[in-house]
Amino acid sequence: MKNRGTLIAFEGIDGSGKGTQLRLLYDWLDNRDIPVIRLAQPSDSMAGRILRELAVRNQRLNPDVELSLFIRDRREQARSTILPFLGRGYTVLLDRHYLSSVAYQGARGLDPEEILKRNLRVAPEPDLTFLIDVDPSIALDRIERTRNTDAFERYDYLTSVRMLYLEWADRLKNVLRIDGNTGETDIHFIICSTVRRLLEC
Repeated sequence: MKNRGTLIAFEGIDGSGKGTQLRLLYDWLDNRDIPVIRLAQPSDSMAGRILRELAVRNQRLNPDVELSLFIRDRREQARSTILPFLGRGYTVLLDRHYLSSVAYQGARGLDPEEILKRNLRVAPEPDLTFLIDVDPSIALDRIERTRNTDAFERYDYLTSVRMLYLEWADRLKNVLRIDGNTGETDIHFIICSTVRRLLEC
């Protein structure tokens, strides 16, 4: 696609600090007058709203049903928002993408390779994915300082999620793992330096 924008995804277990780093990068790009939009998954589609409501209620669905909802949400978000903005030359920052399903639904017993195949049929591949990697005990400590944990945030489960993240980060292209235990400023510097080279800005 001529003049296509750039899709950058942020991944990591809950409490990794990925949301903070996404916001910092958004401000960094915006201050440089680079067209940028930030999005999240689940989105505001019907499937996304169901997933968000279940999270508020601290409820989990059958893994297959849960995955199907995430895929429906990604399909709708790609069509309605991601691809149109990429077509207009925007840098799209995405808080979670299909690597989250590989890790989170994979940790519930689904086949990670099949999860990836199903997602790639409907969701665009990121030009770059930042995986902010932290130990689950550190992530849970961060979460518990501000709120109660939810059904996605249990030590054993997050440990399995993290292992899948690390495995698939090595198998997929354009994934950069960053040590999330380092300082917020240091992580931001690494991200900005990487994005500057990617965008040549």
